[in-house]
Amino acid sequence: MAQSDRERLLERALALPQAAESDFFGGRRPPSDADPTLLKRINDTSLRTKLIETRIAEGLQSPKGPQKIASIVRIYPAFDAPPRGSSAASTNGRRAPGRPPASPAPRGLPSVEEMERLIARIREVERTVEHELGTQLDDRIVMLKRTLVDLDGPDLERVYRELGEVLDSKRALASQIRHETFKRIESDTTFEGRAYLRLLRR
Repeated sequence: MAQSDRERLLERALALPQAAESDFFGGRRPPSDADPTLLKRINDTSLRTKLIETRIAEGLQSPKGPQKIASIVRIYPAFDAPPRGSSAASTNGRRAPGRPPASPAPRGLPSVEEMERLIARIREVERTVEHELGTQLDDRIVMLKRTLVDLDGPDLERVYRELGEVLDSKRALASQIRHETFKRIESDTTFEGRAYLRLLRR
């Protein structure tokens, strides 16, 4: 689904009527960590399904059979609601302690197209990170080399040591770039393919 469509769905979700504590049935209570304005009543089952599938909402309460109870969802404006059926959520809508989902869990293995998009994204972010980190080190190396010309004695030895440390950092840059690349992709909630990063060896 296109990001613009997801944003429109979020707007519809936020416009839903707010659920009151009295709407919760059978001993259920609003999640203690939830913003009350993000707890919504929803009668449109089709919209409810879309919101949950796109991780805009988490279902907290749903009528079963002839039950006359409110259908309630919790809205996640950052599109990071627990996946449908995830063990991270309990039956009363509260997440299990210590298990906030950092990214959506993959549903089986990804398609070739999904992996191609993921790898292309990795290469794109890697180029950005390499430029940012590499430029900093290169500038530092150039500065230290220029400084050596005017130094002698203890100051010369100190700058030589510092230059050696920077060069070591330059040689170790590849692993740092990969770590930072994965970190940035994992934190990008707009990129659904980040769920499959766990299938790759860093």
